[in-house]
Amino acid sequence: MQKIPILSVFVAYFLWTGFLFCPLRPVAATGDNNLSGRILLDVERHGEAWYVWPQNRKRYYLGRPADAFRVMRELGLGISEWDFQRLAQAGQPVAGDLSLAQRLAGQIILQVEKKGEAWYINPLDLKKYFLGRPMDAFRVMRELGLGISRENLAKVHKPGWEESLDKYSHYERKKISTANGEFTIDLIAVDTRDPDLRVITAAASALPCPANCPAVSLGELALAHDAFAAINGTYFDTSAAKKNYSFFPVYDYPAKTLVNENQLRYWTTGPIMAWDENNAFYYFKDSREFPFFGWRPEADGQAISAFAGRQGKKLTALIGNKPRLIEDKLNLLIDWDIDEKQKTAKSIRNGLAVKGQDIYLVAAQAATVPDLALIMQALGAEYALNLDGGYSTALWYDGEYLVGPGRDIVNGIFFTKK
Repeated sequence: MQKIPILSVFVAYFLWTGFLFCPLRPVAATGDNNLSGRILLDVERHGEAWYVWPQNRKRYYLGRPADAFRVMRELGLGISEWDFQRLAQAGQPVAGDLSLAQRLAGQIILQVEKKGEAWYINPLDLKKYFLGRPMDAFRVMRELGLGISRENLAKVHKPGWEESLDKYSHYERKKISTANGEFTIDLIAVDTRDPDLRVITAAASALPCPANCPAVSLGELALAHDAFAAINGTYFDTSAAKKNYSFFPVYDYPAKTLVNENQLRYWTTGPIMAWDENNAFYYFKDSREFPFFGWRPEADGQAISAFAGRQGKKLTALIGNKPRLIEDKLNLLIDWDIDEKQKTAKSIRNGLAVKGQDIYLVAAQAATVPDLALIMQALGAEYALNLDGGYSTALWYDGEYLVGPGRDIVNGIFFTKK
C-alpha cells in the first residue's frame, strides 16, 4: 500500500455530512462477506457512517471529518495510472477490466500519479466513483450508502482487541495462564465508582413461565435499555416440553419484578449476586438466603420489598445461577455441583465476577467450567458466578457483539448510564 498524499478536508467533511441525511431503510441481518467494502449508515442513530474495509472486513468510523480523513489516509490503496485507466467509471457504458475491478471491489483507490485523487470502487457494479470534489462525495455517499440497523451493525466487528469508552470501563482480549493451561478470554471491566453507572438485570419476560418463555437477542435487550455493556444470563431449558424455561431468580428492573421468586422458597438454585441503586454489591451463597440471611418470602412479591426495608436501598440487579466459582477469593467449585459436560466439554464459558469496585464480564474460549473457575481466580476475582455459555454466549460493548450472538436468550446483565 502506498502512502496517500494530503487530501482535501472538504472531501472528508462531505463524507461526514453526506451520510447524515440519507433516507435509507435498515438492511436485514447479513454476513460480513455481503458487507465487504460497503459504506454502512446507522439509520437508528442519526446516520452514523462506517466503512467496511475489504482486507479485514472490519468497520471503521467515518462520522467526523478527522475520522474520515484518517480512514482515507490509512486504508486508501495507491494505484498506478495504467491500472486506474483499466477501471470503468460510473456512468460510462464500458465494462472495463472486470477481473481487476473485482480484486479492488469496495476499496478506496488513490491516483498516486495524479495528486492522489480518491475514488471508490462500488462492489455492486464494479465501477469507480470520484470522491475528489465535495458534491461528488456527497452524491456517492447518498446513493451508495447502505442503511443498517444498530443490532445488525453490531455484528460487524471493529478493528483491534482493546477499546475503552471512558475511564470507567474497557474491553480487551487477553491470555490468562492457569494450572490447567493458557486460555484466551474476552474481558469487559466496569468500575462501579462511575457516578453515572447503573447496573441492571432484565428479562425478555417479567412473568414466570413454565414453558415457551419469550427469548430475544442480547443486542435487542441492550439497545432497549441503552446499555453500553452486557452479557447473557442464566441457564434455560430449551427442550420441547419446557422451551426456554428458566427457574433461576432474576430481577427484571424495568418491571420491578423478581422473576421466579417462588424458587427462593423451595430449593437452592445456587448463589445470588445483586446490586443496588448506588452500585453496592451483595452476595448470597445460597438463593434461599435472599433477601437476607435466615428469612424466606412466604409469597411472591415479598422478597424485593423485604430487602429494601432491611437495607434501605432499592435493588436494580439480581441474578442467580450455578455453580459458584469463586467465593471470598477462594475457588469453591464443588465437583458434585456440575455435570459431566460442564466438567469435560471445552466450549465458550461465561462468567460474572467482582473484584473490589470492578465488575468483570468474561467469555473464555475452549474452557470447561473448572477451567473458568481457575481463570476467575487468576484474574483476582473475589466472587465469581458461572453463567450460561456455549451457544447462548453473547458479549456486548459499545454497540458491538464482541462474542456471539448465539441463540436468543431469556435474560442478561446490563450496564447503563443514568
